[in-house]
Amino acid sequence: MGLTDGSHCCTCDNFFEYIFQGAGNHACSSTPCSGDPSEVDCGGPSAASTYQKTDLTFVIPTRVPSVELWKSKGCYSDSPSARALHARVDAGDVTVESCVAACEDQQLTLAGVEFGQECWCGSEIENGQTSVGNDDGIKHGNFRPFPNNAYCNMPCQGNPTELCGGAGRLNVYKFKGTYPIGASVVKNAGGWKSHGCYSDSTSSRTLERRVDPGNVTVESCVSTCQSQSFTIAGLEFGQECWCGNQIQSPGASIPKSSCNKACIGDSTEVCGGPDALQIYY
Repeated sequence: MGLTDGSHCCTCDNFFEYIFQGAGNHACSSTPCSGDPSEVDCGGPSAASTYQKTDLTFVIPTRVPSVELWKSKGCYSDSPSARALHARVDAGDVTVESCVAACEDQQLTLAGVEFGQECWCGSEIENGQTSVGNDDGIKHGNFRPFPNNAYCNMPCQGNPTELCGGAGRLNVYKFKGTYPIGASVVKNAGGWKSHGCYSDSTSSRTLERRVDPGNVTVESCVSTCQSQSFTIAGLEFGQECWCGNQIQSPGASIPKSSCNKACIGDSTEVCGGPDALQIYY
């Protein structure tokens, strides 16, 4: 908190701005406070008497360097009239993780978080917007070297320990994987919902039984598993259908892009990948 020129002005912040420098006690000791003339430490002309509360704990957000196959590209400029990324998507209570997942669902290769609560997706940086570097502008301690609107420095709505851009600033992430060409994940098949991509191994199967649904599609695999009283279905390598009642160790969730093979029975559907199961239940 700062009191300036007889307390005609009281200012508050969490940091000293870049123009601040110590002026010495004499610069603030001769001006009485307008609300109580007996207090003579209310700043002076172009000088502020400063007070600091020391028993507060601040959470300082940091830039997330990567999320699975998504890597940070740093902080980029943005404008409401000339967007860097073309599509705003709903990512719930926004975090870096929820935003890149939403963009991955759209099979787009760039994700950006902005203003602490916005998620944007695209395939390229548009409208002449450019990188403004990796510096997030938040410094430990009391000194901030530049005005804070130059940076990606806002905490994420869904996780205040993460940085989610700033005012007119995007923390941008680039997808380093590959998407299946011409195929997309079936979200719902016969009431069974997609639950993502899981690892598998020939030496330790994630689902216990391979079945033959004929012409392999998501629908035919789910239907076959259901008819045999299984509760989980998994499709692998574009042509295999597996059933089970539990995800067996060491099977675990892996990046969605690992499930990148089209079904042999329907080339518009994703049916897992090499050692990767698209799971339904």
